[in-house]
Amino acid sequence: MAVFRLLAGSGGSGFARPRAAASLIELLVVLFIISVMLGLLLPAVQSARTRMQATACQNNVRQLALALRHYNWITKRFPEPNRWSVDILKWMEEAPLAEEMSRNVDPNAIFPRPRLFRCPMQPDFDSRVEHVGVCHYVLTVARPIPRTKVDNVYFEIHDRELLNEEEPQEPWYIAPELSFSAQRVLFATKPGPHPPGLYMTDSGQFRPR
Repeated sequence: MAVFRLLAGSGGSGFARPRAAASLIELLVVLFIISVMLGLLLPAVQSARTRMQATACQNNVRQLALALRHYNWITKRFPEPNRWSVDILKWMEEAPLAEEMSRNVDPNAIFPRPRLFRCPMQPDFDSRVEHVGVCHYVLTVARPIPRTKVDNVYFEIHDRELLNEEEPQEPWYIAPELSFSAQRVLFATKPGPHPPGLYMTDSGQFRPR
């Protein structure tokens, strides 16, 4: 009898109550809301990532230009054609690499590319020298440089056009260079690596026409 009273007092009939569970419609509604939120969030994340990469690239070209100006002011010289990426190493905290390269006579030597020569929006691949990256920036300057202006040369450093892995490129230590007329053609005819075809220069952004 005691056992019977205990069971009766529990208010149960001896059967377990069914558990509350989400219906299929409720689950679909939740999934729909999540997908909408992701659809709103992902473009914002991508936009923030693009802005961050553009800022990093802008910082790179400004630091490279500053290093070149320091080299120019202190040495009273301007780099020979296609030498600027090597000559400025000491002025961009790469003195050990500069010292190592000064003793090198092999044009196909393997030297690690300093981080400032890498644009985060460019596809990255080896140059014609295996395991050596390319320089993603170009120096624009008017040559020949008069002796009277050798320590006060006007130049610009900026993005190269969007590179193609199918076209062989020189290693970073053979630095790309343009004349100002070639720069105008580049900016007018080829998209830069930053959406929507922007170029980063040491003086700001440039949008092709």
